[in-house]
Amino acid sequence: MKVKVNKLDTLKRELEIEVGQDKVKEKFDAVYEEIKQNVKIPGFRPGTAPRNILEKHHSKLAHEEVLKHLLPETYHDALEKEKIDAVSLPQITEVSLDNNFLKYKAILEIRPDIEIKNYKKIKIKKKSNEVNEEDLNKVLDNIKQARKSEAIDDNFAHGLGYSNLNDFKDALKRQLAIQKEQENRMQLEKEIIDHLLKNSKFNVPGTLVDRRFSELKQNVKEYMENNKIPREEAEKKEKELEPKLKGQAEEEVKIFLVLDEIAKIESITRDEHMPQHVMEFLFKNAEWSE
Repeated sequence: MKVKVNKLDTLKRELEIEVGQDKVKEKFDAVYEEIKQNVKIPGFRPGTAPRNILEKHHSKLAHEEVLKHLLPETYHDALEKEKIDAVSLPQITEVSLDNNFLKYKAILEIRPDIEIKNYKKIKIKKKSNEVNEEDLNKVLDNIKQARKSEAIDDNFAHGLGYSNLNDFKDALKRQLAIQKEQENRMQLEKEIIDHLLKNSKFNVPGTLVDRRFSELKQNVKEYMENNKIPREEAEKKEKELEPKLKGQAEEEVKIFLVLDEIAKIESITRDEHMPQHVMEFLFKNAEWSE
């Protein structure tokens, strides 16, 4: 197999791929054998029709099946051969196939070279999860307002399944502490992400941004539909949100690529839980202070 790599821009590549006669012939032979076993040909018992009869009646099907198998196989072989790390699905063009060869072009975007500085020993200030009286009173005031100044006393606590007001306050404190811990964790993650983005430099693949942008737009569209927002109003709102969603898409792609690069460098499992694994690694290797 011959592969020629053309650099179209910083991240876009065009592969000119030519697959030799042996591989093409082998695939045609396998496809026609399958056709022979599974397709009924008038005048022949199943599996006995000669090749020339099969070619006469089913050449179009054979070509489709050969392409269906050979295009993805040879494309991935070309990526491996040229050590190309693609981040987008290929745009396949100029496909030419006969019994002797397969030629085509594939345009794709590659993973950018990502330089990340100082991702270990990130300075983190520990945040307190303690719930003070001010935090508790603020929630109790909100409850009072929601209940139209109903007295927050033992009787109120009984209605919620607590023996007295102090038991309710203790339970509320525990809930607030969990909530505060989650909020503090999210804030620390944001600080780490901001640090990583500030200390990394790379070009962002446009196809990944476009793909994420489309997903975010679809999420907004579904939200509008589920909440029965009138069509004209929904379309106007979606249009207004597009610049914000585009920026969000680019930032999310940047974050993913930075975390994935750290996973790659540190041999962290790169599965669907990769971001969580990397954040755990970064927290463990951070410099904590009170």
